Amino acid sequence: MIKRATLFAFILLTLFTSGVFFQAFYSPKGIKSIEETLTEEITMPKNEGKYLNKQMRSGVSKDLWISSSEKGRLHHHIKSPCSILTATSRGNRIELVEQMIGMKCYFQEKIEEENGALTQNIRYLQSGEGTYRYTDHYLDAHSVFLALYRLRGETLPTKLDSKDAYLKGIAEEVSLSFSNGTPNFHAEKFKAQVRPQGGKNQ
Repeated sequence: MIKRATLFAFILLTLFTSGVFFQAFYSPKGIKSIEETLTEEITMPKNEGKYLNKQMRSGVSKDLWISSSEKGRLHHHIKSPCSILTATSRGNRIELVEQMIGMKCYFQEKIEEENGALTQNIRYLQSGEGTYRYTDHYLDAHSVFLALYRLRGETLPTKLDSKDAYLKGIAEEVSLSFSNGTPNFHAEKFKAQVRPQGGKNQ
């Protein structure tokens, strides 16, 4: 039975590595179908109980596009030089948790036209460690550097200078949920520095 559990966990981790979960980031409908695959089609034998398997990963990168009639087509990007993916069976369900080391997150919050040019609002997060739960599509991190930008263009940049942020600081805890198809952001005990008005956009 242990061999059977190992085989199921290995198949699950292989699917993840090959990019199956990448498809889940394109729409809430896609997220639901992946969740159904995890919890219904790939199940563990009832008498296996709790089983855990881990996989070390490097060069982790996740992308999410969300279309909004008011805010435009928004691009969110999460990357980590290395992570630990853990698959745990609980009854008939498999729970996936990814621990991302040196995590960096780039979130487009809004794209709009201003004086004939496109302008984007970007939220940037950086933390020594972050955790993503695939079961409820929930991301959390502690001791997070947070910066807000307003830049020209519609392409999400992945190289940002903290001097260009109009607001930045350290949050004791940050959480982000994608369960409703749009990011729901929350920060605890955020100590911010605000840049004086009049700074130029890039």
